[in-house]
Amino acid sequence: MNLELFISKKITISKKGGGNISHPIISIAKISIALGIAVMILAVAIVTGFKSEITNKVIGFGSHIQITNYDNNSSFETNPIEKNAISVSSIEKIPGVSHIQSFATKPGILKTKSDIQGIVLNGIGKDYDWSFFKNHLVEGKTIQLTDSTKSNDILISEKLSNLLQLKVGNKLSVYFIQQPPRVRSFTVAGIYNTGME
Repeated sequence: MNLELFISKKITISKKGGGNISHPIISIAKISIALGIAVMILAVAIVTGFKSEITNKVIGFGSHIQITNYDNNSSFETNPIEKNAISVSSIEKIPGVSHIQSFATKPGILKTKSDIQGIVLNGIGKDYDWSFFKNHLVEGKTIQLTDSTKSNDILISEKLSNLLQLKVGNKLSVYFIQQPPRVRSFTVAGIYNTGME
């Protein structure tokens, strides 16, 4: 006979038919195990959902894959690469690739009449996929881009708009950190909130 089965039968089955002291203890143990397993399943589900949500937000800001210049540059501004050096048509043929777009990053200092804040500005082209920002837009609209003219509109986070008391339609200046320093004026077109904090 199996030793574990023998011991469990001795504990749970009373030969006298009543007054078994182990019965309430076993019932409490069963309930405790069931609650423990339920809490573990719930914790795993919450962590998995949290991980999925964070992944979607990080990918929404960037992408699954970014092709950048390979160098030892550890600043927020990467050296540009020639777009024609990459075979875009061959990348589009890869299964799972849904969209390709160009981007540029540049650090700067955002200045209003009374406040300043350091930022990393993301430059985009007319082929930019706005679906992520449209889902997280709190106020305003996305930027309309054309081939012929550059836009002076900018999207900012709700946290940044609260820090600098900015609203849609407000003007601001961005000072780019380069030699010599360069300044450019923008108008707030939209405010987004992703909850990444």
